[in-house]
Amino acid sequence: MKRITALLLTLIMMLSLFGCIRISCSAPIRYSNAERYTAGDFTYDESKVKKVEIEWIAGSVKLLNAKGTLSVSETCDKELSEELQMHWWIDGTTLKIKYCKSGEKISLFDIDKKDLTIELPAFADLEIKIASGYVQAAHMLDLGKLKLETASGGTDFQFLSAKEVKVDSASGGLNFGQVSVSGEFEINTASGGLAVNDITANEIDVNSASGDISLGKITAEKVDIDNASGFVVLWLHSANEVRIDSTSGGIRIKLDDKEGGAKIKFDAVSGNFNTALSVVNSGDLMTIGDGRINIEIKVVSGTVTVE
Repeated sequence: MKRITALLLTLIMMLSLFGCIRISCSAPIRYSNAERYTAGDFTYDESKVKKVEIEWIAGSVKLLNAKGTLSVSETCDKELSEELQMHWWIDGTTLKIKYCKSGEKISLFDIDKKDLTIELPAFADLEIKIASGYVQAAHMLDLGKLKLETASGGTDFQFLSAKEVKVDSASGGLNFGQVSVSGEFEINTASGGLAVNDITANEIDVNSASGDISLGKITAEKVDIDNASGFVVLWLHSANEVRIDSTSGGIRIKLDDKEGGAKIKFDAVSGNFNTALSVVNSGDLMTIGDGRINIEIKVVSGTVTVE
C-alpha cells in the first residue's frame, strides 16, 4: 500500500510544523519574516492576491469566494490579546495567514479554538495546514490549485471547482458534494472516511489506511484506489481505467452504462465476485456489455459486487 507509512506520520509532522511534537509540550510557534505580519481582522484587494497560505492550529476555517474588497476575520469564545490574534502578511501576490504571533507559546492542553472566515479571489491557489479543526465551504468555491493538510478534523466542501486537489489527512472525515477538477484529485488519509457525491476529474487517486470510500457519479480518465481497511463504493458514469487494491473490506461498483459495460480482471486471495449482469468469461477477464471500462481489482479478503 503506497504512502501509508507517510500518512501515519502526518500527525507528528503537523504538530512539528507548529513548534511542538510532544503531547505534553508548550513550545513557541515560529515562522520567518515575523516582523512583517500584522495582527487582527483585515480586508484586502482581490486583484493583489493570487495565492493564499493558511496555517491554523485549532478551530475552523470557513472559505468563501467573493469579489472586490475581501474580508478576513476570526472569532473566539474569549477576548484575545494582540499576540494571540491571527497574523497576516501579503508577500508579493501571496497572502499568508498565521494562527498567532511568531514566538507565542501554545500549550496543547489549553488551545484557543478560533474560527477563521476568509473571502478568497476566484481561481486563486490555496494551501491550508491545520492541526485540529474543521475546513468548510458551504457555497460554490472556484480555486486554482488546492492543497490541504490536516492532522485531526473534518472537511466539508459542497461545491468545489479547481485545477487540481491534494488532501493529506491523518484523522477525520472528508466530505465533498459536487467536485470538478481539470487535473488530478488526490486524497491520502490514514484514518477517516471519504465521501464524494459527484466527481469529474482527469485522474482520481485515493489512498486510505482505514475508512470507507464512496465516490459517486465518477467521470474520469483514470481512477486509482488503494484501501487497507474499509468498504469501497464506486458509481462509474464514465471512465477509461479503474484500479482497486483492497486488503480488507467489500467493494461495490455501479455501472451507469451497462451496455458499454466493462472488462474486469479480478484477483483475490480470499474473496468472492458477484454480479447479476450478463458476463462473458475469457481467461482471467470477465466482460460485461462492450467492455468499455478496463477495471482491475485486487483483494486480499472481501466481496466484490458489480451492478
